[in-house]
This record gives sequence, C-alpha cells and structure tokens, in this order.
Amino acid sequence: MNNYIVIKIGGKPANDQTVLDALVGEIGELATLGKAGEKTIPVLVHGGGADVTELSKRLGLEPTFVGGKRMTSVAEMQIVEAVLAGNVNCRILRRFVAAGVKAIGLSGVDSGLFTGESIDAGSRTGSITATRPAVLQDLGAAGYISVVSSISCEADGSAGLNINADDAAMAIAVALKAACLVFLSDIPGILKAGQVLDTITPAIAEAEIAAGVISGGMIPKIRSSLGALQEGIGRVVIGGYGHSGDLKAFLAGRQGTSIIT
Repeated sequence: MNNYIVIKIGGKPANDQTVLDALVGEIGELATLGKAGEKTIPVLVHGGGADVTELSKRLGLEPTFVGGKRMTSVAEMQIVEAVLAGNVNCRILRRFVAAGVKAIGLSGVDSGLFTGESIDAGSRTGSITATRPAVLQDLGAAGYISVVSSISCEADGSAGLNINADDAAMAIAVALKAACLVFLSDIPGILKAGQVLDTITPAIAEAEIAAGVISGGMIPKIRSSLGALQEGIGRVVIGGYGHSGDLKAFLAGRQGTSIIT
C-alpha cells in the first residue's frame, strides 16, 4: 500500500536555498518511512510566480491578476513555460541532487499528467479537466520523488496552459487519493487579527474571504483546499516552512492551519 503526501511550495521554501535544503532533507526522510507493505511517497508541486513576474517585466510585459490568479497572455505563456518548467524546476532539482535524494522533474505535460482548457478566450491561464497520475505512481514505485511544475496543455496538445500551482497540487492529491495535502509558503497559516487559526471550516473560510480577512493569493489556496476536501482528501494543511522539523510538525498537526469539514 502506498501512502502519498502532496506538498506544494512557494515563496521562501522554493527560493531560499537554506530553507529549501532543510525541506528537501525532510522529504527524503519521508520517502524512507513506512511499515511492512507500506511506502510513503512524497510528491512536490511548485509555482514560481515571482520569477515569472520579474522576467515578464524585464521583457516589457505587465502581469495581470484577477482573484489572485495570473491572467496569462499568449506572449507571456512562453515566459511561464521557460521559467517554471525550466529554471525553477531545475533549481529545485539541484537541491535534491546535492542531498543525494532521487528526484525527477516533471510538468503537467509529461505523460499528460494533467491537461486542461483556457479559462477565458485569448488567455493561456487554464483550469484542469483531466489528471493521469500513472507517471507519478510509476516513479514513486521506482523510488523517485516527483518534482512537478504547474505547466500544462490542452487535451489535444495544441497549446500550453498556465495552471495555478495550488490547483495543480489539489488535482494531483485527489488523483492519487493522497493521505495529506500540504501548502507551504512564507505565511505561518491563515491569520486573523495577527493570530494563526489552528482550524477552519469551509463555511468560515468563505465568510472570511467575503470579509476581506482572506485575500489575494491566499484565496485560490483556500479554494483549492476546500475543493480537495470535497473530493475526499481527509487532511489539508496550510503553513509557513522555515526550519528543519516544520514539515513533521505540520503532518503531526502541531503547526499551521488545518482545513477541516
């Protein structure tokens, strides 16, 4: 029996080498855990929006966001593919190499891991319509950790799509029937009046979004979490990763915000 844990990273865990090295070490340890007949298989999903924005602006393209999601133009899609599936994915993989942990870089395009459709005419921002997790299962069974960028394409392969990385992580977790979906960034959890909420329900989450307590890029993260719960993922955790041991604390319920039904 395989026990999948899907981990989505952004912010410092994806960009600060010291922090990323600590996380990679913990992911490598997770992959060695498991009782007889069981195997823990971590899958890492990453974004890289800040890197895309930086290069887009250098090339004279001004990014546009709606509801915390990037509205990707046809011209910007080339930048998104080069940065996420290329630069960012390789940067993360180099840390696995340095730690001696076996990892393979993928995007949604690889083996049709996840495909989708544009959310709006003229935009290359997409939503996922199909997920085929076999490549992750095969790599996990062979002892490899998959490091997945959120680039995808339409079902007929005709054009690339930029998928929100939170949505990609949710779709992968659902397809794998993951035991846990963890979102790691710079934020210690869902904050209200400066304090981390230990738990939050879907009804409270929507109320806090409406009130403006939850805003910006946290909105798609929360909605992805709620979608994962609706699809049967039992545990979703949101938190900030800063030091070795934090991932263990999230998985044990000692840190971050747990989204519960």
